[in-house]
Amino acid sequence: MAVHIKQFLLIAVVAVLYTKASTQSMSLPNCQSKCGSVTIPYPFGTTKECSLDNTFLIDCNQTSQVPFLPENKNISVLDISLEGELRVAWPIASHCYTKKGEFVNQTIQDIIMTHFHISSTRNKFIAIGCNTVGLIEAADSKGNNYGTGCVAYCQRVLDDDVPNESCSGIGCCEISIPQRHMLTEVSYGSSIVSLNHSSVYDFNPCGYAFLAENGSYNFKSTNLKLEKESPVVLDWAVGSQTCQQAQKSHSNYACKANNSACHNSIERSGYFCKCIDGYRGNPYLDQGCQGIIYLFSLIIIHFHREANIML
Repeated sequence: MAVHIKQFLLIAVVAVLYTKASTQSMSLPNCQSKCGSVTIPYPFGTTKECSLDNTFLIDCNQTSQVPFLPENKNISVLDISLEGELRVAWPIASHCYTKKGEFVNQTIQDIIMTHFHISSTRNKFIAIGCNTVGLIEAADSKGNNYGTGCVAYCQRVLDDDVPNESCSGIGCCEISIPQRHMLTEVSYGSSIVSLNHSSVYDFNPCGYAFLAENGSYNFKSTNLKLEKESPVVLDWAVGSQTCQQAQKSHSNYACKANNSACHNSIERSGYFCKCIDGYRGNPYLDQGCQGIIYLFSLIIIHFHREANIML
């Protein structure tokens, strides 16, 4: 019985320490760690003193408690991953018309990114509507331009013959964006293919075009109306050097935690840091990666000793 109690107490200690490690502060001391419900982990920060450099500044609206990108005030931040990804709310382009097909208004989105790049592998370009064509133009960091698009078409209210989540051209189309390019600017919008909208106007007065994170949008054949924003994934990295180059300058090397490792960014130049297996936390902070591997080792040693004593 005494052996079981000791084992239970050791497991309880491990659980407490593990919880403490997982809830440690992710920001620099005396810095704002959250804006609303969004955690702002270092190297990001809401002031110059609390961020690695100006690249990682996040504006926090003190009234609404909504974080924004300083370079694009209309793009709010949804989530910041320390593994080189930034999830934001991206605006949707639209083209609206009357029942006779007369133009009412059009919104074209033209967004330029200075510090972050649009992930070419984590996002899709989607167009929604009847008689709608979605067009996208993009530019990468080398000044190369790309253009593509797709057509969404239907002549009546979509019914059960059109399966939900099937974005194959009937009411919805989607395409990949240029792969393996660091996209810094996108311009996209929707337009109409035909002026005859009398049969579809009641349920589809507007066509839409937007970028969206893979899997974030599920097409519903009974609903051809959208919200104003969709989630999009941006890539971020520290500097423009590789890990090997950055490690030569200890003072400027961003991976500060002892139990951290450097990883070269795949889609862009620069690198990011991760806690090694068995540790968690913020690898950009001193003592930021904490773990319980050594505690499990102690438990195993203890179990062996107790077993030998009982034998």
